Amino acid sequence: MSLKQNKKNYREKNKIYYIAIGGLTVAVSLIYYLLLASNDGNTEKADALIEKSKHQTFDEIIRLAKNNSPEFWAHFQEQYPEFRKKILELNANLKVSELIFCAYIFLGFTTKDIAKYTFKAVQTIKNNKNNLRKRLNIPAQDDTTLWLRKKLEE
Repeated sequence: MSLKQNKKNYREKNKIYYIAIGGLTVAVSLIYYLLLASNDGNTEKADALIEKSKHQTFDEIIRLAKNNSPEFWAHFQEQYPEFRKKILELNANLKVSELIFCAYIFLGFTTKDIAKYTFKAVQTIKNNKNNLRKRLNIPAQDDTTLWLRKKLEE
């Protein structure tokens, strides 16, 4: 074989190597992109499932509250684990019934709604609310619901 023939064979082998390396690079990049895209889809699905679960849990808590269920307080604490701790930091002497009353207020139920769902008179709920305001030192000009939410977000 001549020197020219050897150079030509060498160039063709190199050309094949370059094509193989280029093809392999494209294949690896494509596989990486597909895996990355499928993981993004899984993350979005997981986030959607978590959001749906939170919404269903919130709906369940509202349903339990409306039915004056004894399970309400336990489910509420699962959804809002810091609630009890933060309320008790404000006044450690609160009774469970007052904590449950705070939960109703925190969820945005009106005085009439709380009276209806707990089978108590509206005036009783108003008195309970005033007593709670005193025990938690809520200023008279502040809305109880907004004050509770603000304190719990701190």
